[in-house]
Amino acid sequence: MKITAVEEYGLRCLMRVAEEQEGEPVSAQAIAELEGLSVSYTQKLMRILSLADLVESRRGAHGGFVLARSSEEITLGDAIRALGGIFDVEEICDRHTGEMETCAHQCHCTIRPVWSYISRFVVETLDGITLSDLMHDEKTVARHLAESSPATIRSL
Repeated sequence: MKITAVEEYGLRCLMRVAEEQEGEPVSAQAIAELEGLSVSYTQKLMRILSLADLVESRRGAHGGFVLARSSEEITLGDAIRALGGIFDVEEICDRHTGEMETCAHQCHCTIRPVWSYISRFVVETLDGITLSDLMHDEKTVARHLAESSPATIRSL
């Protein structure tokens, strides 16, 4: 699984907004400085998050970005979908056809169920983690994830 720069930095920017005390707006400039990003790139990421209704932009001298909903209501799945990172299994099948028009295994594919299982697992995991879950230290988040994820993958 690849995490793109847009997904990583977009999540980091979203977390900076979520960390602000009592919904105080945080400027793109401040986020850029805290994350070591250019202001223009940060603005691009914030626009993506704004179009997905994850953040709201406030104008004025004390303007900036605030969460559009509470941190308990926004999941990592929401953010990753907005940032373009959740793949569709059909995309894989359509993209990898070799020199043929369609996949040679279109009717009897034993790999497709594996991609479907992994995709479903990733989506369910990301949808089960809220921004508020990430407002703790790294050890607490790791412990939370270990307690909420399956210990082993069931055999087929």
